[in-house]
Amino acid sequence: MITVTEQHDDGFSLIELLLVIVVMGILATVVVAAVGGLRDDAEDVGCKSDAHILYTSTEAFFAQRGAPIIPADGSLDGYEKTLVAEGFLRAPSTFYDIDSAGQLVQVSGSLCTV
Repeated sequence: MITVTEQHDDGFSLIELLLVIVVMGILATVVVAAVGGLRDDAEDVGCKSDAHILYTSTEAFFAQRGAPIIPADGSLDGYEKTLVAEGFLRAPSTFYDIDSAGQLVQVSGSLCTV
């Protein structure tokens, strides 16, 4: 007696695998393009937030002390150190410094604008 056996193909064909790889590549390209601009947006938000915090803390210092900020060590960032020492700031800004007139000055290397 002759028996006929059926062959079952349990794997994927080469065309199916290539199609899945191409689709995943297209999706990865779309995701990378969408996420690429988020860092720039986050830095812009950080710059604006930093400027607002420095402005508010300087105004609070003037309102409570009624006197200009005296730099802690005579350097440009001494004004921020005074605000930190007096409890008006948690830490000096990474984007801006405060000059002797109480104005924001961009830190060198920062992409922020005042």
